[in-house]
Amino acid sequence: MKKLFTLFAAAALSVSAFATDYAGKITVSINGEGGTQDATISITQNADETYKLSIKNFVLVNGDSQIGVGNIVLDNMKGYPVNGLITIVADQVVHITEGDDPNIPFWIGPGLDEVGGAPIIMTAQFDGTNAKADIDIDMRNILQQFINVKFNTQEEGQGSGVYGDVNNDGSVTAGDVTAIYNILLGR
Repeated sequence: MKKLFTLFAAAALSVSAFATDYAGKITVSINGEGGTQDATISITQNADETYKLSIKNFVLVNGDSQIGVGNIVLDNMKGYPVNGLITIVADQVVHITEGDDPNIPFWIGPGLDEVGGAPIIMTAQFDGTNAKADIDIDMRNILQQFINVKFNTQEEGQGSGVYGDVNNDGSVTAGDVTAIYNILLGR
């Protein structure tokens, strides 16, 4: 019986996912204008060693008004470990689901399914304590909006929190991922 319990416990631990919540600042710019607010993102390592990044109950804050967006999930992204950090990249169409915050009466994100979802290009880097993400959502064809979202666990002026600017251009973008690919390929 003891061996059976030990086997069950080992199996349960091997299936459990690695998940970390990162609290920080998120800056949302729509057509170049926007603001910064507090937010939390979660990064989970799936059983197949891919990653999932999620923002639950995302709300845009503009002065005293709040616009409920919903739950945003990017999944099945391969992780690229470099210098103690993991980089994940997404080029996906995301179907935003309704949030469950009772203080938000309406969630606009699920309505994007009527136009095929939200096309997202994202690069993120993280370690056990810090995360940084840069997300582009190009909705110019439908809403005449280009949305950029930047998340960081560190305040500006306190360093990046992660060393994601691999190509030294001043920001973490898809160009850094290209630089990482070149590192991995020995170029």
